[in-house]
Amino acid sequence: MHSTTINAESSDGASESHIKYRSDIDGLRAIAVVAVLLFHAFPKSLTGGFVGVDVFFVISGFLITKVIATTLEQGTFSIADFYSRRVRRIFPALAVVLLACLAVGWQMLVAEDLVQLTKHIVGGATFSSNLMLWQEAGYFDAASETKPLLHLWSLGIEEQFYIVWPLLMWMGARKGVPPLILIAGTALASFVVNIAGIAGNPTGTFYSPASRAWELLLGAALAFVPPNAGAPQKGSARDSASILGIVLIVGTALLLDPSRAFPGWWALLPVLGTCLVIWAGPAGVVNRYVLSNPLMVAIGLISFPLYLWHWPLLTIGSELTPELGRGPMSRSVLLGASVVLAYLTYRFVERPLRFGGNPRLKAWGLAGVMLVIAIVAAMIYKADGAPGRYPEVIQQATRYDLNGFHAGMRWKTCFLEFGEGPTEFSPECVDGGTKPLVMLWGDSTAAALQPGFRKLADERGDFRLAQFTSSACPPILDRPALDRPGCMPTNSQTLAKVRELKPSVVVLAAGWQLYRGNADGLAETVTKIKAAGAKRVVVLGPGLIWNYPPSRIVLRRWRLDPSHAVPTPRLDYAKYGAYEQLEDFRDDRYLRSDQMEVRIRTLTEGAGAQFVSLLAKLCNSEGCLMRAPDSGFSFFLDTAHLNPNGAEYLVHAIEPRLNLGGAAAADE
Repeated sequence: MHSTTINAESSDGASESHIKYRSDIDGLRAIAVVAVLLFHAFPKSLTGGFVGVDVFFVISGFLITKVIATTLEQGTFSIADFYSRRVRRIFPALAVVLLACLAVGWQMLVAEDLVQLTKHIVGGATFSSNLMLWQEAGYFDAASETKPLLHLWSLGIEEQFYIVWPLLMWMGARKGVPPLILIAGTALASFVVNIAGIAGNPTGTFYSPASRAWELLLGAALAFVPPNAGAPQKGSARDSASILGIVLIVGTALLLDPSRAFPGWWALLPVLGTCLVIWAGPAGVVNRYVLSNPLMVAIGLISFPLYLWHWPLLTIGSELTPELGRGPMSRSVLLGASVVLAYLTYRFVERPLRFGGNPRLKAWGLAGVMLVIAIVAAMIYKADGAPGRYPEVIQQATRYDLNGFHAGMRWKTCFLEFGEGPTEFSPECVDGGTKPLVMLWGDSTAAALQPGFRKLADERGDFRLAQFTSSACPPILDRPALDRPGCMPTNSQTLAKVRELKPSVVVLAAGWQLYRGNADGLAETVTKIKAAGAKRVVVLGPGLIWNYPPSRIVLRRWRLDPSHAVPTPRLDYAKYGAYEQLEDFRDDRYLRSDQMEVRIRTLTEGAGAQFVSLLAKLCNSEGCLMRAPDSGFSFFLDTAHLNPNGAEYLVHAIEPRLNLGGAAAADE
């Protein structure tokens, strides 16, 4: 089987030219796709499984460059034919998955999620997903488990590479440039971009084709190494390369984790490992006995549709109910379903459309289908996710306005996001005038309260407002372990503002549940704020942090109710609260909201500050508010941040406890 000569389409779908099929490469594909699936479904079991994508990059660079080089040598290379073959290879399975996601999204998703999904469908159809995700990345970016097409970033990088690489090879051949010289220069430049960018711009480096191209190019270099170069067909050198290569791939998948700056230098391990396995050839011991195993080959043959199907199933499974798609058994079932769908797609869609018939006609037809998908998705995106699919009360309960939220919290002006935007607060963060000053200090959950304090200040007219808030940075001084670089100097900057402005009241707020390890510094912080000149300190207790966005819980409950009854404005927080199942203090990071409230109250009052409970105004025996009792407007942007509606409601509710009467009480 190792020496069977078949159309290369059966291996990489890239050429009509005959080259030797290597079953071991399909087995290597199986290693790559299984690593990715395990990482996505059970991230703690294979923390570095994401390197499977890098294995795919090397394989792709090797196979497709081999095809281009062969056709150039034969004098049959054609740009039109190359892209026609790419369309027939990529579009059939991709179109099926995109259509399925669009249909399910239309039926299931709230407007905000359908907007995001249709945007990503356009990105997938135009192979620009990596660029979209790069642009979206930020503190308030939606979690990965809410993006069914997140995994298409790798396909975007590949296809962007193949817009440029065939043209470079063609021009290099015409100019007489040796291919390995062209590859070495281009790969070196790409690797330098990767290393230079990983520290200062890790997100851009992860998603940019410029910083990833070297991985495909190292595979491309192997296309110009004779199959018997440097070693006999069977022998210790190839066996050693085969073993070492697999060890590097599996070792990095087991030992790396997402906290590492990647790709960077770390990507060399799986990339070089893949190169060694490919170079070892079918005669290498691992290639011969493991990768060429019929089961491995079978998985490799369906690896592309399997990669496409698995992540939408895992994410949409989580969307159906909070439980489905989260437990090990449920995720195992969903992975099994992705294998079935991958086989059906391969057998009844991919192969019939790739082989036989009029290849040019098929390519144009598939391109037309992809264009229609992109246009329909774009229309839904422009319609803001078509919220009219649902009754008005459900529309209100699931309304999402990220731009309004950013404006309300004064994003990148009085709310600093570390690593993005300014690093110092704007002068406009302090209202002008001579009225008593109320200062709001805290993290993003504090910034989310700003619209409520703003409205209160405007209505009362007897105090000014100042805001100093920053991402994942609670108002706790001198704690080096705090979350993000920049937190300590930002808090020091805010304390200096207290000395300068001498506010009547300093209001401290944070998602305290997230900072359990640093909460003990609160009492000392209160003391320092008073010593700096603040007349009074008010500490707001922990707010609500849901285990799932309330908007999606509402939609799901409404959809599953046989009579489509509108859910009540309150949810059972013991069931839907993010950390409410923790019964004791054993978790190092998180604490149940009621336990954290007791802790923060004790620290606050022990330091001579005033404690104000938020839970008391949001929750009662019937549950906790997630939307307005009267208007039905949603209160939460996501799982933890109040939107302007929620902020205005809550600040109004706690106003009597704040004791801001002309802020005069601050002079006591």
